[in-house]
Amino acid sequence: MVDISENGGSSRYNGLQVNAQRRFASGLQFGIAYTLSRSRDDGSSLTDVLPNAYSAKGYYGLSDFDRTHVLVLNYIYELPLFKAGNGVLHRALGGWELSGINQFQSGVPLSVRTSADIAGVGTGSGSQFWNLVGDPSTSVGAFTSSAVYFNTAAFAIPAAGTYGTQLRNSLRGPGFWTWDMGLRKNIATFEKQSLQFRFEVFDILNHPNWNNPVTDPTNGSFGKVTGKSNDDRQMQLALKYIF
Repeated sequence: MVDISENGGSSRYNGLQVNAQRRFASGLQFGIAYTLSRSRDDGSSLTDVLPNAYSAKGYYGLSDFDRTHVLVLNYIYELPLFKAGNGVLHRALGGWELSGINQFQSGVPLSVRTSADIAGVGTGSGSQFWNLVGDPSTSVGAFTSSAVYFNTAAFAIPAAGTYGTQLRNSLRGPGFWTWDMGLRKNIATFEKQSLQFRFEVFDILNHPNWNNPVTDPTNGSFGKVTGKSNDDRQMQLALKYIF
C-alpha cells in the first residue's frame, strides 16, 4: 500500500454584505451589519481525510464554517436625564450612556458520519457517511424528547463494502444569538479629561445557545442536543480614566 498526501482542494464563496451606520448625533449612534453568504468546498480544515480516497467529488458541499445569515447591531444612546447644565445635580445624575451589541447568526452545517470502516478500505480513511433515505427535518411519532434535533430515521447504514450516499453537511446545527449591554457614566475632571464608570452585562437575557446535536449514528444520543455553549450571563464593573 502506498500512502499519498496531497495539498489540494477547491472552494467557492458568494456573499452579500450590507452595512449602515449612523454617526453620533443628538446623543445617538447605531450601526447595522448584515451578511448573506454561501461557502462550499471539499475540505474546510487544514488537514481533511477523504472517506473515498479515489474521488473527492462526493465530498464537495457546504463548508464546515458556513453561516448563511449573520446580523450584528450596535448602538450608543446618551440618556437625556440632566444632560444639560453644570450644577452639582447635573454632575451627579447626568452623563449616563446606554450601549449594546446584538448578534444573530445561523448554525453551522453538519453531516451524519461514523468512524466505522463500512466500505472496508482499511484504517486511515476519513469518517464515512451514512445513507440519506428520508427527510431529516420531518418529525416522527417515535420522538419522545424535545432534545431530538433531527429525524434520525432519515439515515441508514450503507451496505458493507459501499460508501454512503449523503451530501456532505446536509444538516445545519442550532443558530446563535446574544445580547450584550452596558451602562456608562462620564464624569468630567480637568479640561478635556474625564473619568468613566462602566457596568457591562454579557448575555443579559441569559439566553442558552445550544451545542450541535450528536451526529454519530453509533452514539446512544444520536440526533440529540446534549448541552449548551458556555455563554452564561456575566457582569463586570470597570473604571476608565480618559486623557
